[in-house]
Amino acid sequence: MTSHSPQILELYREIVSVTASMLNAAKTEDWNSVLSHGQAYCEVVERIRHIGTVEPLDDDERRQKHDMLVQILENDAHTRDLAMPELARMSDLLGRMKRQQGALRAYGGLKARAV
Repeated sequence: MTSHSPQILELYREIVSVTASMLNAAKTEDWNSVLSHGQAYCEVVERIRHIGTVEPLDDDERRQKHDMLVQILENDAHTRDLAMPELARMSDLLGRMKRQQGALRAYGGLKARAV
């Protein structure tokens, strides 16, 4: 086993846990928790980036890493599937607000000219 291998694998385990938490929060539509876990996810990824050069993993470690990457991608895909309708709803709301503000500006401009 290499010097950074346990640390790398432990960080991947942490990402699996964080993405599972994100998925569970998305299932209950707790979007604030999803965002909070997303921040934790980014922090763990940054820790992996700062480890630097890593010795090659042995076969068992590569298999563990592969399995964890698959789990991370599955959790991410399911979370995105759950979040997309909410993102579309938010985009629609923002579009309506922008149209209302435009209408208010137009009518407000007309009122100012009429007075």
